[in-house]
Amino acid sequence: MLGLSYRAVEMFLRALDCPCGKSSVDRGLLFLVDIGNQRLIGVEMVEETQADEVRRIVREVMAQVGATELRTDEHSSYEGIAPEGSHRLCLTHWLKSKGKRAWDLLQQAQQEQRPLEVSSLEDLLALLRKRPRSPTVPEELSKLVRRYLYARKGLPWRINQLLQHIERTWEKVSDDPIDPTNNVTERIIGLTFKIRAKTMRGFKTQAKVRAHPYLSFYLRGQEGLCDLREVV
Repeated sequence: MLGLSYRAVEMFLRALDCPCGKSSVDRGLLFLVDIGNQRLIGVEMVEETQADEVRRIVREVMAQVGATELRTDEHSSYEGIAPEGSHRLCLTHWLKSKGKRAWDLLQQAQQEQRPLEVSSLEDLLALLRKRPRSPTVPEELSKLVRRYLYARKGLPWRINQLLQHIERTWEKVSDDPIDPTNNVTERIIGLTFKIRAKTMRGFKTQAKVRAHPYLSFYLRGQEGLCDLREVV
């Protein structure tokens, strides 16, 4: 069973009361991507929770390539790497995180029959979906924050926490007019690693885990052409 797939391994370990996820190997890799040129820069064997090591690696790579912006998700390990204003959050990750929390709270508000909270959360979801997105904190959000500012328990308190977090991070989200997301990185990870990671074959050692993303990226080439000199 362990030779079938990561999903099968996940099921097997859960049956032994050992929770895990089928993408656990992904969490042990740090992918560094040049978003502008859509190129894989490097793959490092390091856990995202190893904050000091992550920061060291990212600082070195940014200096080597002359990067002017660091774009990540909201994991705390990326804090303090780039100067204020140069570290921006991926719009897709940010929206997904905030939207899910707002949606879950909306479901709770509806179940508890709390019309004010339902209205507030529906307004928040509409604001998150609004396009074009305001580069500064919109007044509609500030009004919602003030409405729940002094809530200290139950559902209103949870809404208060979410609203304040959204307000604090709103202007940190990338406002790149062409692509404010990390979608290039996700595509590169998906095409070079996640597809292969559906089976256990080929990843018996750390060296193979690291080598596969590079090989796959170069074999795909640029604009349909592969320079085999780079592969060798």
